[in-house]
Amino acid sequence: MLKTTLILATALLCGTAFAADYPVADVKPVLQTKALTEADNDADADDPAIFVNATDAAKSFVVAAAKNGGIRVYGLDGAVLQTIIPAEDGRINNVDIVYGFKLDDGSSADLIVGSDRGLDIIRAWRIDPAAAEPLSEITDPAATRAFPRRYTQDGTATEDNPVDDQNTVYGLAAWNDTATGTTWVVGTQRSQPTVGIFKLTATAGGHVLATLDHDFHVSPTHDGQNLFQENDDDALLDFSPQFEGTVIDRTTGIVYAGQEDVGVWSVPVSGGEPQLLYPTRGSSKSTFNNPDSVISRDIEGFTIYYAASGTKYLLTSSQGGAHGDVPAPDAPYDDSFAVFAIGDAGAINLLGSFRVAASGDMDAVQESDGADVTSVALPGFEHGLFITQDGYAGDLNGLDGETASTNFKFVDWAAIAKTFNPPLEVTPEGWDPRK
Repeated sequence: MLKTTLILATALLCGTAFAADYPVADVKPVLQTKALTEADNDADADDPAIFVNATDAAKSFVVAAAKNGGIRVYGLDGAVLQTIIPAEDGRINNVDIVYGFKLDDGSSADLIVGSDRGLDIIRAWRIDPAAAEPLSEITDPAATRAFPRRYTQDGTATEDNPVDDQNTVYGLAAWNDTATGTTWVVGTQRSQPTVGIFKLTATAGGHVLATLDHDFHVSPTHDGQNLFQENDDDALLDFSPQFEGTVIDRTTGIVYAGQEDVGVWSVPVSGGEPQLLYPTRGSSKSTFNNPDSVISRDIEGFTIYYAASGTKYLLTSSQGGAHGDVPAPDAPYDDSFAVFAIGDAGAINLLGSFRVAASGDMDAVQESDGADVTSVALPGFEHGLFITQDGYAGDLNGLDGETASTNFKFVDWAAIAKTFNPPLEVTPEGWDPRK
């Protein structure tokens, strides 16, 4: 593994922006999927990805990681189209889409790639949009572990990484760089301040293989705080160095990755020096406490809205309560989503926040692990679609850290856009995710 040099951005919060200047708006979901529980092969909803059908938008669908429960494929009405149970000891954590991947016979296929956290493998499924069950796995049988080694806790060396320790591939994002013909997959390493950059290649027999190209590794200490410090008695003294939420800007190849306790980092996918762009609020008992941030730790699900005009918005999940029984430590920023405008050279500018509130028999979203968004008009979502995991489906008041049920909420993008001042762009035509 290669270790990149760490650069901390000197200005963590730009100008005179204060959290109080960014109220958290409520938006309502349009529909939700059936709750997943232990009865569903021990399924636990996590990270969704929206597949846009090239020829018939009505046949678009959502692919979602369900951890021990594998993968669920949902129609735009929230109905289950396919269930994939993972290999023994497998645990599918995050998923993303690659359009137009070149297979070994020269043909092109759309793929789902996913992180198998249980076995430490990056997996791939071919999409057949005409099939009743559209996904079929094409992971190369010779696929090896994503992270056979890990950095020592002081960050100065590497050591063997037993799979049973579960310092395995975790968060995931993909990008097909059409300019070079390279398909990149970013995989974070659970419980480590490390992000691996993998190349996805076609192998014999129509298979696909992910191979580590390089990584970036940030300091295990942030602003004097040891991020490996744990405390079972006080959540405000309990930390984690890991990244999970990640996305690659399809227009620039810049990776945005969320270090759960620390904030939003960026680095070019082809290699470079990571920069901390925006911090979380941190812990009031840590050496870093940023009361003017609108993101509570943990920061997780990352996704980008691409407008036809070229405007881009980075959306991130501000979980908050994921650190245990701290009573509303960062209200109102717990269980919300921050939105940033992506500017020149990958800089981000905070625009505001929203939360997915309760609507009728649908409860509000808490502790979102993953989200996806598309600007493309889809049946039932003619202004674009935002999907988020709900960490406590049907459970508004019992946020005790034990997840009894999870699901996904579907939200009309226009409902989100109009809560901002000025409103965010709504461009349901003119952007093609395959380009």
